[in-house]
Amino acid sequence: MYEHIRIETERLVIGNFTNADIIQLHMIMNNEAIMKYVPFAKERTLEECQELMKRILNRYKESTISNFKGFLLLVVAKDNNECVGFVGLFPLTYDTTENELFYGLFEEHYGKGYATEIGKAIIEYGFKNMNINKIVATVNKDNEVSKRVLDKMGMCFEYEIEDEEDSSYDGELMYSIKSIG
Repeated sequence: MYEHIRIETERLVIGNFTNADIIQLHMIMNNEAIMKYVPFAKERTLEECQELMKRILNRYKESTISNFKGFLLLVVAKDNNECVGFVGLFPLTYDTTENELFYGLFEEHYGKGYATEIGKAIIEYGFKNMNINKIVATVNKDNEVSKRVLDKMGMCFEYEIEDEEDSSYDGELMYSIKSIG
């Protein structure tokens, strides 16, 4: 169902990973700045990234509106086709009724407004094309830049996550945005 996602913003193209993108995925997964605040972050070999790529591609096929399993998308700049980073939308691990937006950018793309542009595009896509009424995002309480980005996306702070079954979220701040119509 989600095998042919292509979202264009003013400056970016957001779309499905393909097997041809394995080097970009490997670079993303092993970039310290991108993975600094990602709960599942760990260094990955090229072989581990190939296995991850298989899972990413399978999720595109397996996910439906009624059985959404999530997706991870590649983000490239329109002007030079350079990999900017990634964005994902997945059911929360501890509450699968809510879908979490997350993203990561290479450092050379910080401060350009890309994260806000990416987030707004995915939020709009989720509301218009996926029957999603609410999208959440978690952020490390020390990550001031991402908190500002979430504010710019229109998300509102809800609460600090405490004592969840998945301790990787413990201490994170929960933000959300609801569909208007």
